[in-house]
Amino acid sequence: MKSKVNDGAHKSADMKYEWWYMDAAFDNGYSVAISWQMIDKPVLRLVQFAIYDPQGKKTDVVANFDPAAVKTSKTSCDVTMGNNRLKESYPRWNVDFRHGGLGCSLIFESLIEGFQTPPDGRVYFSEQPPMWVGWVIAQPRAKVTGKLILNGEEVAVIGVGYHDHNWGNTFLHKMYKYWYWGRIFLPEHTFIYSVGQMTDALGARPCSVMHTYKGSGLLDVSTNIFADASDFTLDEYSGAKYPRKLVVHAEGPVVSGTISHHLISVLEKHLTPGTKPGDGRVYFRFLSDCDINLDLAGEKLEVRTPLLHEYLIP
Repeated sequence: MKSKVNDGAHKSADMKYEWWYMDAAFDNGYSVAISWQMIDKPVLRLVQFAIYDPQGKKTDVVANFDPAAVKTSKTSCDVTMGNNRLKESYPRWNVDFRHGGLGCSLIFESLIEGFQTPPDGRVYFSEQPPMWVGWVIAQPRAKVTGKLILNGEEVAVIGVGYHDHNWGNTFLHKMYKYWYWGRIFLPEHTFIYSVGQMTDALGARPCSVMHTYKGSGLLDVSTNIFADASDFTLDEYSGAKYPRKLVVHAEGPVVSGTISHHLISVLEKHLTPGTKPGDGRVYFRFLSDCDINLDLAGEKLEVRTPLLHEYLIP
């Protein structure tokens, strides 16, 4: 059996970057985030890896590799960096990473079919000059099993995860003014949303989408969504303001209503590459209480759930 999306490497002369991202939350309170990255100016090949323990403590590493020690495939997800590997054997993705006393050996098994925008996953921000970003949601929702390695000790885990894949010919700060991104796993429904805006140079146009799944099937893909952010707080270190309340409005013919985020805490923040404190360019990861009030093709969904979500000013 073969995936309906191409999670392989996209090797072309105009490429600037490519990364494969995965995360998972486990029944024992641990969670993990992994990003396999290839950046061409400057040339960087690296794995960003982080484990969060049940108390929220983060243990992480950025492992850099010589380009000669990196191999990829164009036909499927098969990324080797040193002795570490991310390999697709659909519907499973095997993840093996080790750096000192930190690492994992995990299997991501798809629960939902992957998605990409036809024909090749690219979304164009400009035709002349060509400015585009590729986005494949290879695993909108996956069962994740295996082990984490923390301080040299193995921790058996089982939980739920996500995997997507981005690449592009233009660095994000030249296309995006900002974006909010989130993912919601409910017993019968899965939501993945990205709500953003293009730069002023590109007309400050909205660039938003929400994928809605019921069970294992895709219910809707809609760009009729927008975000209403309020109660802003200044982060003095980065110089950026972030909202304590965020309401995502869906106004499509299939899915309509609101997803309201009420900030509990800022879990993570770091400056975007090449910036300094006060520049206002930053990545935030939040923990919020989330009130979901949606109409899904006539089905009412009203529920409150904790939610991890992101805010990026690239």
